Amino acid sequence: MSQAQEALQALLSNVPTEELSSDEHRTLFETIKQRLASAADLGAELQSLYKVEEFSDFALNLMWIAQEAENDPLMVAASPEDITLVISSFRRAMGERVPPEGATSGVSMMPGGGAEEISMMEAAGSGDPRQFSAALEQLVEAVQSGDEQRIGLLAGVVNACDRAAAEYLPDDYREFCSLLAEFLKYVSKNQLLDDIRVLNILANIPSPVAQWAGAAPEARAGLLAEEISVLRDFKSHFE
Repeated sequence: MSQAQEALQALLSNVPTEELSSDEHRTLFETIKQRLASAADLGAELQSLYKVEEFSDFALNLMWIAQEAENDPLMVAASPEDITLVISSFRRAMGERVPPEGATSGVSMMPGGGAEEISMMEAAGSGDPRQFSAALEQLVEAVQSGDEQRIGLLAGVVNACDRAAAEYLPDDYREFCSLLAEFLKYVSKNQLLDDIRVLNILANIPSPVAQWAGAAPEARAGLLAEEISVLRDFKSHFE
């Protein structure tokens, strides 16, 4: 079993499945866990899961965590935030009602865990535009260079976008995050990450986001307007 598989199994074994609404959902969760544990090619198995209707967010979360485990051989435990992301995305995939962000849950610290430094991707989704800007810049650099980490980075940015879009933040920032998440999910689902059209769209995004993040609140109006317009109409570039 690979380092990534071990990390995913440790994570999935600590997911509070009692929070799932039915035995059917719990059985499906266990089936997915076993398939990932026995997969000869974990990446291909996660890609297949991603293509299942409604399971793209759940699969992206697992891809991100698997990538983090591959990059850090000493990683022995996922954070409570990772566990919350996984069970919440699985519940959404199953059509369950998910408590609002920040609500009390039954997630507990995994064995061997402890106070861990918040990763860049976790911070990006905490409502800090500067952290989000840095994470986005890292993703764009990875895509441009063909870095293998780009799949994991993409998953992290999508998670950050989904969180930011649901938080109490300026309307233009939340709209941008929502549209960017939709674009990145489309790119991942259709395996377009190395497409020159995707590179062209992504290349023009980090700078305005950095400008918005660094500007005073009263000076932010209109800074994301062009990027919002491009992302709102992104599918026209692929027709």
